[in-house]
Amino acid sequence: MSKISEIKVFPTSVAMTEKFTIGTGFVGDPDAAGDHVFVKITTDDGYIGWGEQRALPSWSYETTESITSTIRFHIAPLLLGKNPLFRNEFSKDINNILKPAVSNGHPFAKAAVDIAIHDLCGKILDTPLHSLLGGKQHNSLPLCYALSIDSAEIMALKAKALQPCSCFKVKVEGKPEKDEERIRTINEMAPDAKLWIDANQSYTPANAVELLRRVEDVNQVYCLEQPVSSQDWFGMKRVKEGSHIPIAIDEGCFSHFDLAKIVKLECADAVVLKLCKSGGILECLKTANIAEANSIEILGSGLTEAGIGFIASVHLFSTLDLALPVELNAPVFLDSMIADGIEIDEHVVSVPDGPGLGIIPDEDYINAHPIHLDS
Repeated sequence: MSKISEIKVFPTSVAMTEKFTIGTGFVGDPDAAGDHVFVKITTDDGYIGWGEQRALPSWSYETTESITSTIRFHIAPLLLGKNPLFRNEFSKDINNILKPAVSNGHPFAKAAVDIAIHDLCGKILDTPLHSLLGGKQHNSLPLCYALSIDSAEIMALKAKALQPCSCFKVKVEGKPEKDEERIRTINEMAPDAKLWIDANQSYTPANAVELLRRVEDVNQVYCLEQPVSSQDWFGMKRVKEGSHIPIAIDEGCFSHFDLAKIVKLECADAVVLKLCKSGGILECLKTANIAEANSIEILGSGLTEAGIGFIASVHLFSTLDLALPVELNAPVFLDSMIADGIEIDEHVVSVPDGPGLGIIPDEDYINAHPIHLDS
C-alpha cells in the first residue's frame, strides 16, 4: 500500500507574454512574471503527483508566501505517512486545522495539494483523473480567452487574431460608456463569438444596470459576471432584477455553502467554478451539484494557471455540462505551459486519458525559475 513519503513546494516565477489587466487591477506583463506555487508529492513506492496554483492577491487574499508556508508547515505534516487514496479523510483533517471560517479558508493552498493528490491517485490506480470523478462526458473542450482591459480597438483586434475562438471573456472596468464601446467594437470584429462580460467587482449596482441597458441589442452578449463587490449579494440581486441576461457570481462564491446562501437570496443566475477558490476538485463538485439542483448555470474558469492547474481544470470540466466554453487563459498569456502532453487545436483542448493528469510537468523549468522567499 502506497504511503506519502515526501511533499515539496516550489514557488516559481512564470513569464507572461503580454499585459493582463482586470477590473480589480494589474495581473502581469512581460516585465512582471506571475507567481505560481507547484507541489510535488512522492510515495514510498515511487509514485509522483503534481499540483499547482497561481498566487494573485489582487484577486483573492492568498499570497505566494502564505500558500507556500501553509502547505509546508500545516498541510504537509498531516499527509506524510498516509495512504493518498483516502481523499475524503484528507479534506476533513485539513479543514480541522485550517478552518473554513465564514466561507473558505486557505483554498488556494488546499487546491494545489488536492490536484497533486488526485494526480497521484490516478497514477497509482493507472487511470485518468476524470475517471476518479465518474468519467468524462466530453472528449474535448472549446476554450474561451480573456481580453485584457485596453482600448476598444486593441481588444477587438486581439479577438480577431484569436479567431476561430468561439467565446471571449471581455474584461470591463466599471465605466458604462467606455465598456459599451469595448463590447460593441469586439462584437463587430468577431460577430460570431459569444461575449462573456466580466466586471471583476468594478461596478456599482446602478451603473451595472446602465451598462446592461446600453448593450441590450448586442445579441452575442451572454452574461455579466461579478458586476459588484464580492460581499455585496444584495447589490447582485439588484443587478439581476434589472438584467435581461444571466448574472454570474464568481468572487462572491468560494464554497458550496456560499452558493446555498446565494440560491436563497436569489441573487445570481450562474456560478463560475474555479478550482482555486473551492479548495480542490471534490469541493468544486459540491458547488456544481448545488448549482445543478437549483437551476443555476455553471461556467468553468481558472486563474491563468500553467499546464498542471490548467489540465486539472480540463479534467474536472469534462465531467460537467457548462453553459459556455471554459475560460482558461494560460495558452495565450503564459510564456510556457511548463508541461508536455497538452493538446490544443484551434482553441479546443483534448481531455487526456493517461494516468492522473496525463501530462508531464517540466521540472527543469520549475527548478530554474525559483522565487526566493524570506521564510
